[in-house]
Amino acid sequence: MYVVSDNRVIWIDQISFLNRTVSECNLWQVQEVNSKTSWLLANLLNYWTLSIQTAWNKTTLRMKFAPDSMQEARKILNIVDDYRDKKNDTEIDEKK
Repeated sequence: MYVVSDNRVIWIDQISFLNRTVSECNLWQVQEVNSKTSWLLANLLNYWTLSIQTAWNKTTLRMKFAPDSMQEARKILNIVDDYRDKKNDTEIDEKK
């Protein structure tokens, strides 16, 4: 599961009942977002693997069997682009 806030991406990987990994990175650290499938049934049911490549320690956040991952990847990229546009606009205003 992942959560995208206005400043960061939080990734929660539930391994077992009491075993989970929580990773997070700032939106400016997101380098690319991909969705990928490698087998027919996943393709037919639209359950792909969603990956977020970050600049933070060259980490890739991966969620397997994500529903509608192609649309989710586009949403995340749009949020990252909006964040970068706002950040650039703020930096330009501060320079004036």
